[in-house]
Amino acid sequence: MIARKERADRPIVASMSDLAASGGYYIALPAQVIVAQPATLTGSIGIFGGKIVTGGVYEKLGAHIQSTSIGRNAEINSPARPYNPEEVKKLQGQLQEFYDQFVEKVADSRHSTPEKIDQLAQGRVWTGQQGKDNGLVDMLGGLDRAVAVAKQRAKIPDESDVELVVYPARKSFYELLSDQFSGAGDQMAASAWLSANLTVGEIDALRTIRGPLAMFKRGEPLALMPFTFLR
Repeated sequence: MIARKERADRPIVASMSDLAASGGYYIALPAQVIVAQPATLTGSIGIFGGKIVTGGVYEKLGAHIQSTSIGRNAEINSPARPYNPEEVKKLQGQLQEFYDQFVEKVADSRHSTPEKIDQLAQGRVWTGQQGKDNGLVDMLGGLDRAVAVAKQRAKIPDESDVELVVYPARKSFYELLSDQFSGAGDQMAASAWLSANLTVGEIDALRTIRGPLAMFKRGEPLALMPFTFLR
């Protein structure tokens, strides 16, 4: 949760849920106040990189890959072969540069120094309580605490109601169903909605209706064996 005031230079409060490691903590950094649960996974200030090399698999399958490129490091991310020594050095430089920027942003946000933050970083993961103790978190609590702090700092009376806007917006049943038929849906979100709102028999009926339609997807070759629907 990020609470923002109109024309404010920085978001007011960032409330971290059960997990705010690496990217989650990075997003929370601009906030004036960071709130976390005592057990929230916090920090993981670091970065990693690499690639999965599948060239050997292709060779075992009888596929031989040849490529043409322009530029010294144009094929640095090619999955057909491992990094060469020059590419390893290049990758290490990129990762170190991003890591240094990450540490500097944390130091600026937490009013500390890169040297001190580096001792807390290096990919280490802390609980919310540990994060509060070492200065990565300002206070402990959940969404209610974060909302209360945001209202106080924005000079909104405690008794006043505020609107909580959820991103991304929750989809209606029609949108979930349309996404499922088009093949672009969130399977977990749709399954959760269906399980919570429909009976087992109704879900089975939907599966029967969706069955033939699921075979027709745009851009894919279609090969069908003779079939018969049985009751």
